[in-house]
Amino acid sequence: MTISFPILTNSCFEATIADNSPRDIHKRGANGVASLVIKETGRNLFVPESCGLNYELFELEGLPFFEPPEGSLFEPRWESLTIESADPRSVVMTQAETAYSHISTRIVFRVEEPYYLHQRLELTFHRRFCHENEKNRFSGLCASYIHQPPDPHLYLKADHTSPVLSGWIGLTKAFHRAPELLIHPLPDGREISTSAHLEAMCLEPSLKAPDPFIEIQAASLWGHHLPYYYGLLADDLVFLMMFRRPETFRLAYSPNGGEPEQEIWNPAWDYVLYLEDAQVGQPYTWDLCLALKPYQGRADVLREVERYLASDICH
Repeated sequence: MTISFPILTNSCFEATIADNSPRDIHKRGANGVASLVIKETGRNLFVPESCGLNYELFELEGLPFFEPPEGSLFEPRWESLTIESADPRSVVMTQAETAYSHISTRIVFRVEEPYYLHQRLELTFHRRFCHENEKNRFSGLCASYIHQPPDPHLYLKADHTSPVLSGWIGLTKAFHRAPELLIHPLPDGREISTSAHLEAMCLEPSLKAPDPFIEIQAASLWGHHLPYYYGLLADDLVFLMMFRRPETFRLAYSPNGGEPEQEIWNPAWDYVLYLEDAQVGQPYTWDLCLALKPYQGRADVLREVERYLASDICH
């Protein structure tokens, strides 16, 4: 039996969960959170034709890039991804072993009060894609296309040895395929408003760093670890992504979601699943949490991250 696009809800939002079949304006291949609607405003945070937390593509050292018969689609979007079960608090999707990369997948979405959405991805590798004497290095992109936020940038604390309100940066890129992230420092020593974030991003960048997805083996600001990042939405909401086991995640970001012809950009606030040496037959899991709440400062962001990392996860 096919379960059609179930809705998960909590006090803050309604999340419509989609497999990768087409339906209305939901295009074939896109999957994950088809819409994330804030109850108070009715605003959908994601681009309607696309998805958020979208299981999108693989990068496998040793294998040429996947090319489906009809072109353009990536393998996780091309092969059937189906909703296996759903209840008012959680949805389970599965993808059988794919024909090209031989990866099977289980994805669980779960809501938590008052404003949390959890995602767990479990991947099993059924064949090696590198030679026996090489590391079976894997990266898989998950994409979130944000619908016209007032601020397209991402923010995080780069220096965790400094005081709570010091060492914060904003990230952007000149264009979609630019090889470098542009790093802007945020003001130290005091809390700042959402508008002050944008003001800081208008200054000259203090540093450039290799894009950790385009150049996956390059040293990044966080030693390859991605503990969290946040973006700012309309109505002074913060979009906070938190990652358990940060060493297995990388950052991916596009200022315009790969669509440079658009006059109004929909940025991609993405993350990458990463393994240095994937073993055959062993399930690997990635856990993350999205919090949507009023922006209450950078110290509050760190409190949310600490709460998440100290919590138990049950899927």
